[in-house]
Amino acid sequence: MFKVFRILTLAVIGLFFAGCHNSEYYRQQRVEQARKDFAKISKRTIDEKKVFTLNECINTALKHNLALKVYDLKEQIASEKVTARMLGMLPELNVTNQLNSRNKTPGARSQSIETGVQSLVSSRSINNTVNNVKIELALSTLDFGLAFLNSAQAEDRRLIAIEQRKRAAQNLVFDVVKTYFKVAASQDAIDTAKKLLLKCRNLEKVFIELNTSKSVSPFRLLDERKRFIRLEKRLMSYRRNYQDSCIELRSLMGYVPNEKINVDTRWLRKLNLAALPSIDIMEKIALTERPELYQLDFESNVLVNEARKTILTMLPTVKIFIDFTNSNNSFLYTQSWSQVAVHAAYNLLRLPQRIAEYSAQNVEIDEISMRTLALSIGIMSQVRIAHANILEVKQRYELDDRTYSAYKKHLLIASQSYKSGSSLSQLELDRLELETAETYIERLISISNYYVAYYRLLNTIGIKDLAPETINRVVNEIKHVEAKQTKTKLAQKGKKFSPVKVPATKKKTAPKNKKVIDKELKEIIPDLVQR
Repeated sequence: MFKVFRILTLAVIGLFFAGCHNSEYYRQQRVEQARKDFAKISKRTIDEKKVFTLNECINTALKHNLALKVYDLKEQIASEKVTARMLGMLPELNVTNQLNSRNKTPGARSQSIETGVQSLVSSRSINNTVNNVKIELALSTLDFGLAFLNSAQAEDRRLIAIEQRKRAAQNLVFDVVKTYFKVAASQDAIDTAKKLLLKCRNLEKVFIELNTSKSVSPFRLLDERKRFIRLEKRLMSYRRNYQDSCIELRSLMGYVPNEKINVDTRWLRKLNLAALPSIDIMEKIALTERPELYQLDFESNVLVNEARKTILTMLPTVKIFIDFTNSNNSFLYTQSWSQVAVHAAYNLLRLPQRIAEYSAQNVEIDEISMRTLALSIGIMSQVRIAHANILEVKQRYELDDRTYSAYKKHLLIASQSYKSGSSLSQLELDRLELETAETYIERLISISNYYVAYYRLLNTIGIKDLAPETINRVVNEIKHVEAKQTKTKLAQKGKKFSPVKVPATKKKTAPKNKKVIDKELKEIIPDLVQR
């Protein structure tokens, strides 16, 4: 027996010290993990000749983005915890097998209380070796109620994880869109930028020749040199932004972050967006669809159930025991028996603490309500800011488009004049060509910012698109819920609810809903309609 105890003791000590490591051990582990991670990332490659559309980039990012996969695992963990909390409602079932053995015969004698003389012969009532088997079933009403509320809280936390994943996906889509249009705008102008960079470097020779021949005044030559240097710096910046955007886009899509990816630039040929609803409709949809508001609703319900758990702990603890015992003790008159017991207890000194906890939890619920209201105001302001931003970006695009058209027309006239032998110099023509190319690039950036502003508005509202079908569906759902709540309130007051206010079927309501939506879509951006 002593040998077995010694072995178990050594095993426990060995397991204890096995969990102790120094910094060098973790350094080696980090190097090994970095090697494995680099090998995994190196395998996530794509065909550099493939041209990605916007939808392909979004779908690839939603499928392969590693940060989003973390939220998937969090959702899976929350689902498993729901199952664990539900299993916590089961009663306790303990099976005990106790084996006792002694080296001497157990015995006892009795002694008279009055005389102090032994009254009976010494006897024994138990064997030297006894095996007791006991099966006990215990059910606590308090534990069952707490386990039930724990399962409800776990379900709310699972819903919170779902909404967090949903919002993370929306933010990922917006990040992909921003980066996609950066790449598209830069990619569409990168070839022109490379040619113009080469021309800017060749102009240095022209400056030297003009300075030597004294055909141009030094002040004008210095002014022209500064202008070309500024243009060259801007064009180099465009090329650098293109490389950075390619790295960021590949990273968002879950691939090796290098400097090359081809995207479809047909989006930059013309505007192809849906019309915008009124600002009031967008605010109402945002307050209904944003996942952050749902998260606060679920957190509020978690606190409500926590308050209910506190109320349960104020009640007496009642436990019901049912057990069956079997003993091989031959001296017992009955070797097998069962019993039922009820145990009730109440800790009075814990009651003030529970009351204080309940009061604090009610304040926390009020705090969640205030946070919800503050977040709602913030979301409404985000919608209005995004709406104002898309209007401003639209004006900026129209200005850049007119500027590019004017420069393009002027460059055409200047080229024809230069060929016809006018007084226009090659230096002035080259400068005009560079400035026209710069306005072209700025126009590309403006139209890409226009699309980004549209998707920023979608992100603030919390929906995938602003198509009339989507708007109709969401508005109808909102009206249906509002009508249902109105009917419930009227029923509580004892009044009748008229079903005329809410159409009964989709077929009857479709024309009416379309008229309602068309009437509400007052603030329309004409250029957003597909040309």
